[in-house]
Amino acid sequence: MLTGMFLAIISYRPLFAKLLSLTDEKNKTIVEEKKEIKSTSTLIPNSQDAIRNTVTTFSYTDGMLLTESKTDTVYHDAHKLATHIDVKVSKIVSTADYWKIVFIVFIMILYVTMVYGPIAAFLVEMFPTRIRYTSMSLPYHIGNGVFGGLTPFIATLLTTIYTNDKLVGLYYPIIVAILCLVIGSLYISNRIDPDVTD
Repeated sequence: MLTGMFLAIISYRPLFAKLLSLTDEKNKTIVEEKKEIKSTSTLIPNSQDAIRNTVTTFSYTDGMLLTESKTDTVYHDAHKLATHIDVKVSKIVSTADYWKIVFIVFIMILYVTMVYGPIAAFLVEMFPTRIRYTSMSLPYHIGNGVFGGLTPFIATLLTTIYTNDKLVGLYYPIIVAILCLVIGSLYISNRIDPDVTD
């Protein structure tokens, strides 16, 4: 368990940075002649204005496809400009990049199994039998509910505060893993309870 935490601490940012770079179109060369733009307009009921949807497909030399869909309002009055443009981007990576991503995710799943796999047996053996259910249930649910449940909120909050670093949200799970590693290394021993009936 401690090994899994240690590996996650030292490799989370490099692994996620690699995932980010594999899908970042700035690192790729665009094929201009394969660029496609399709635009459709739909009239708004009881109005002379229309909703315009523009789909642009970009192809890259490594085989990645990026589709950018923009939705805005086309006003009948030419003096009015669209106040809100909804942009959605989807990416289909190349086969080579796909398998790299699968491998990176597999490594991270290994970390999870190293820590999460033995946790039930670990918690069962950590407390005396008479208080085992409460002792096991309380830290388990605090860990999953409080620390795990707050991860999306805190990670998103960090990305809104520190906008220059796309991976800043990883600091929260890394800090929690560091705390668990330090406490586990210093205070938890592999002791055998001589009286299993207590």
